[in-house]
Amino acid sequence: MNISLVFVAFVVSFLTIYMMHRFVKRPGVFLVFVLIIQFLSATVVIFSLLEDVFTIPEVELAVIVGGVLLPSLIVVYDHAIMIRKIRKTGIDIRLIESRKKNNTQQLDYLYFLENAELYGNEIEAPVVFKSLEISDGKLSKNIKKQLLTAGRLIKFHKLEAAASQYRLLFSIFPDSVYIAYNLGYLYCLTGKYRQACKTLRKAMFLVKNNARAKNNNSTTVPYDRLEALIDFNLGYAFYRLGKFEFAIKYFEKVLDIAPDLTAAYKNIARAYLALGLEDSAVTYLEKGRADAGDTLLRTVLGIIYYKKGETGKAYEVLDEVVVNEARRLEALKYKGKAALKEKMFEKAEGCFKKLIEFEPEEPLNYYHLALAQRELKRNHDALRTYQKGISVSPNNSMLLYNAATLLDEMGDKERAIHYLYRALEGDEQSEDVYNYLGVLLGRMGRYAEAVQVFDKGIKLYEKSYRLYFNRGVVLELSRRFEDAEYSFEKAYELNKRDQELIYHYAAVLIKLRRFDKALKIYKASLSSFPDDVELYYGLSTVYAHMGEKDLAVDLLRKVLEADPSYKTRILNDSSFKILSRHEDFKSLTAS
Repeated sequence: MNISLVFVAFVVSFLTIYMMHRFVKRPGVFLVFVLIIQFLSATVVIFSLLEDVFTIPEVELAVIVGGVLLPSLIVVYDHAIMIRKIRKTGIDIRLIESRKKNNTQQLDYLYFLENAELYGNEIEAPVVFKSLEISDGKLSKNIKKQLLTAGRLIKFHKLEAAASQYRLLFSIFPDSVYIAYNLGYLYCLTGKYRQACKTLRKAMFLVKNNARAKNNNSTTVPYDRLEALIDFNLGYAFYRLGKFEFAIKYFEKVLDIAPDLTAAYKNIARAYLALGLEDSAVTYLEKGRADAGDTLLRTVLGIIYYKKGETGKAYEVLDEVVVNEARRLEALKYKGKAALKEKMFEKAEGCFKKLIEFEPEEPLNYYHLALAQRELKRNHDALRTYQKGISVSPNNSMLLYNAATLLDEMGDKERAIHYLYRALEGDEQSEDVYNYLGVLLGRMGRYAEAVQVFDKGIKLYEKSYRLYFNRGVVLELSRRFEDAEYSFEKAYELNKRDQELIYHYAAVLIKLRRFDKALKIYKASLSSFPDDVELYYGLSTVYAHMGEKDLAVDLLRKVLEADPSYKTRILNDSSFKILSRHEDFKSLTAS
């Protein structure tokens, strides 16, 4: 089979279907001619394949030109027309939307970003009419009627119809700054932002070049206010188009004219946030706080301060938010968390109690409330909070785990173990739960059960040095030194900088009389922790067991110089019995 001819057949067939569809939608003489050529090309190429006919180059070239190149030019033409229409209307809808990455920094204030503020209104019809110079009485009457109709359409929120009216008026009066502004404003309201930019730029040109626009009589809008309105709407249109740097530029122009306009500060902050420049946004959010009623701005500012670690400022800002509706709960959440960070535990308790009233199904509210109560030393209240949360969300591993840690603190270890096993069966099998349960069982002498828990945890968290380490400790306590060595070795491979792990690992190696291995670990650890007295002490025990008495005594001298309290331990350590007749050891341990 001729593979290249198969590909040509596929392309020709696809383009034939496209041309048939186009002919149904927009019939024409030229399309009839193209469609006939398409059918002939498709017939030749398909029958050549089916009948396995050998085609000469001239026929193949004719098929490619008539069946592929000619209709391809029409497809390109159609695409260009579509792009032009999109740009003309200002509405950009892609055939395939690119997948947006979740920006974790923007998720908490996405609502704020999506609701940029549009300042001002349209210039009223009587003002627009008085600015026009119309000598014909009949035309004047008709234009006034058109303007009043457009005003009523705006009043009743029929914005598309109003924009159509103003498009007609702008075609008649292309030099009217008021008509240009109103049309641009309506384009902003109807989402046609490219057209808005084009029209508002024309309006700004007219403002700067039309002396009448600067007239401050009662029938015209003051020049400065009109310029600020146009700049604000331009900034808004650019913001909606995602051109945030241009948006900032125009909003700052507005502030040059109207420095107290909080809406401009807030929109600049939105643009900086959209660009990921939180530090710059904070400056403008602070200025936007002049709007005492904007709780959303305060919520966003408080969240940013909280994430920057400035929890005191976060609490101050969020304390200004009046939480009286569900969508402001984010402010209360971060206010409570900021209060916890600032150790204002009673304030935090109040926040999370109120949150539970609004969101009784949210487990995190119970978790944070109990945390505040634990810090206030009200453990019984905290336990009741955990239990209430567990009754609402019985499989929530986070609540079960934290309730278990509290029960352990309160001495109720059996119930703590019960809750930890429930946490392992809950919605999240956390490494912390396996580790805590294994350690707790080990402390209670239930070594075999503890090892089973650690083994299950290690199957899920193969790279957890904590699970290997604590498994080794439990095995060491149960005198299963060979198994303990394996666990400590795995933990040591994962983390060579945990000093407690080094102590236990080396101690087990000494008990197994694997002195060379212990010696190697101690020396490697001393290069990382040269001032660790315990490491020198452990190394001296290795040398003592190996019969290197002088080296052992020299190290013990160094230990006692660093910490004399080791003397009692040295005298009671059976590892040093071999040194009892060593003269330097005698003088070293003499009282």
